[in-house]
Amino acid sequence: MDTPGEERWLSALRDRAAGLAFPEWQPRDDDWTSLHTSFDEEGAPLTEVAVYRGHERIHFRRYTGEDLTAFWIRLVNQISE
Repeated sequence: MDTPGEERWLSALRDRAAGLAFPEWQPRDDDWTSLHTSFDEEGAPLTEVAVYRGHERIHFRRYTGEDLTAFWIRLVNQISE
């Protein structure tokens, strides 16, 4: 099945974010990634990165504050290379 360009781009972004968050992760065929950005109860931004193997979450990390800024800077710089 042909994946639309936007979905391919988003999938690549999620995969790069997971690779950055979990450098020890070795992707397998049944792995899928999640990248979610929102705000906490106080209105501060946060980003959550997760890797699932089938239906089981095998990696999870939440970025807030300075860690959030550093994560996005590294991710954007990695994508632009």
